[in-house]
Amino acid sequence: MKKNKIISGVVAAAALGAVNASAQISYSNGDMLAGFRVTSGPSSLQDLDVIVDLGSISQFQSPGAPITFSIGSDLTGVYGSVSSVNWSVFGVNDLNNPPDNSSVTQTDPNTLWNTDAASSPTPHVSTSAVQLNVVEEIETIAGSSTSPSQGGPVTDLTSGSNFGAVEVVNGVTVSGNTTPTGYGYTPTIGPNGNFSDEWYDVENTGASTSDLYQSNPSSSPYGTPKATYLGNFVLDSSGDLTFNPAPEPSTWAMLGTGLVSLLAFNRYRRNK
Repeated sequence: MKKNKIISGVVAAAALGAVNASAQISYSNGDMLAGFRVTSGPSSLQDLDVIVDLGSISQFQSPGAPITFSIGSDLTGVYGSVSSVNWSVFGVNDLNNPPDNSSVTQTDPNTLWNTDAASSPTPHVSTSAVQLNVVEEIETIAGSSTSPSQGGPVTDLTSGSNFGAVEVVNGVTVSGNTTPTGYGYTPTIGPNGNFSDEWYDVENTGASTSDLYQSNPSSSPYGTPKATYLGNFVLDSSGDLTFNPAPEPSTWAMLGTGLVSLLAFNRYRRNK
């Protein structure tokens, strides 16, 4: 009964947003997904995964101005607050499973993108074969947000100018065991690109900052780390998500040149 009340509340939120089926996520290869869930409170609430399609990875590969995804009202409408919400951002490049996305500038198949809590980065070392498995898992999450048969009932919420739809996926529990669908029930990248049973290797909790890495496949098992830092995502206390791109190397060089010039000027003034 309680579950029905929660679902009804989500449907009401969708109605207020005047959203129809056209807002449902239409996942494409190379799209970045943000997943949100809670692991405490009513079990019916723990069944609800919020999935957001943030759009192509290309907008995160090219440094520029920060991008804010206004999803705060959706998250608080489902969970009440973000203080105990677990979240992560992730995406894949799957050239082996057309249609390919030409906007993905990374040409290596099975390239992965995912966030880690800023205070505990992992090396992201894995083989192409292992990353293929992770690719399939992430695509399962994308599928569960678009297909009720995979992840249970899907409720559309809102869509924004710089991202796709926000959806609530009702995870299905069978005989006490969760099905391997939806954000909260799917294994993902562990410290070495392997699987783990939970999302603790990539998730953050509440208002916090997570770093975004691009992980290229390695040619040897757990070889040289291939991760490239692209910037960070910040979830604020209202639930809105902002991506802050890493400065370009030329920007760092300019800052370094400016600092050297300033030090030289100060030395000149002292010696004058």
